[in-house]
Amino acid sequence: MTDSANETILKSINASLKSKKLYPPGHPAIATPVNKTFQCLSDSLKTRNNLMIGLVNEALVMEAEPVQDGDKLYPDVMSYMGEKNIGAIIFEKGMTVKELSNLMDILSGPPLQGSELQKELSSKGVTHITLKSIPKGKRNILEIYNGAVEIVRNVMGEVRMGKIPKSEPVNNIIEEITESVLSDPNAIIGLTMIKNYDNYLYNHSVNVSIMAIALCRHLKLEAGELHCVGVAALLHDIGKTGVSETIIRKPGGLSSEEWEKIKEHPLLGSNIIKRMNGMEELVGRLIYEHHIKFDRSGYPQINTAIHPLSQIITICDAYDALTTLRVYQQPHNPVEAVKVMTNFSGRHFSPDTLKAFISMIGVYPVGTMVRLSSNEIGVVVKLNPEAMDAPTIKVLYDGEGKALEAPFELDLSIGNDRTIAATVNPSATATDLGAFFEKEAAAV
Repeated sequence: MTDSANETILKSINASLKSKKLYPPGHPAIATPVNKTFQCLSDSLKTRNNLMIGLVNEALVMEAEPVQDGDKLYPDVMSYMGEKNIGAIIFEKGMTVKELSNLMDILSGPPLQGSELQKELSSKGVTHITLKSIPKGKRNILEIYNGAVEIVRNVMGEVRMGKIPKSEPVNNIIEEITESVLSDPNAIIGLTMIKNYDNYLYNHSVNVSIMAIALCRHLKLEAGELHCVGVAALLHDIGKTGVSETIIRKPGGLSSEEWEKIKEHPLLGSNIIKRMNGMEELVGRLIYEHHIKFDRSGYPQINTAIHPLSQIITICDAYDALTTLRVYQQPHNPVEAVKVMTNFSGRHFSPDTLKAFISMIGVYPVGTMVRLSSNEIGVVVKLNPEAMDAPTIKVLYDGEGKALEAPFELDLSIGNDRTIAATVNPSATATDLGAFFEKEAAAV
């Protein structure tokens, strides 16, 4: 969608809201801008499943791109979203003009917030527009990440005690992760470099969920599918609660009997989901299929086609596992991990989904340690979509290998003569990438 199309949509939404203040209900001057807005949105939704307008740190964004001078050009959009604590408005394919008109009534109506807003939408039959609230006391990304780890720990702990976990904390944390991915994907993806050996199962679950949500966003999936994938990714290993921890943590190779026990966890996990209130059926299916490969090898064995969304979790699961230190493998750096996965395209992984994943994480994914042509060493902290081979680097070591007292960011896409010469194994330096990204997130 072009910038001019974005501007037209925002202008017409702003005009629709402004007319609500100027004219009485039923006046023709109210219907005209609403109809124009509907036409603009419908044209955009011909080529996509949804379109998002958001409010991030009091700045207007559209499809995660900041809108310049939003407060001056679209004051009514921003004021109504701010008053009602709305973090995002998501328009989905299939929306009707009546639904859009009801949205305008709600936005300009009584001062509702949070779940009350969504209930009001539902009561008026609005099913193709979603409002996301800004969490009160909004947490930073490190707090969200740690909160997600704690939720996975609690859910698995409850299952081990024979309890049925509640779905609300899981659904809520996925909404928070999704909002973080929409507002600053580079920062939260950086946190997936946290690889805590003692908490491997929990960190891994959160890392896979973050990557899966980011890939859903890259694929422009509609909000409902994105949410299901995020939840399924977060809980994809919940079935391991039914496998002995001595097997899960065994440092050596597994016996055939132990391996058969491990292979039960997708089925066990999908059965747990069926017992949890408020869980979509799709979540259980994606968990069941996350170890089934594109060529239908893997486990459990099936005779039917896999759901296309299950490959999102399969790919993100493999990437995080490859980049993590395990008792049986040294971690691959992100570039090496992508090369390994590419070798299995068409067999283990859907070529189209893997291609989208690689396009999303870039030539040098966030978290890659690199040596520059100047012999300086740094870490990729941000991708540049227009120049994927020239990301933004946080330079940590000078050309002689000495740690800098004041590390600095360097955007390789903007007028400088440095280029990436090679990737670097972090273990050859004094840098713990997980701790580095934790510190970066805490400073935001």
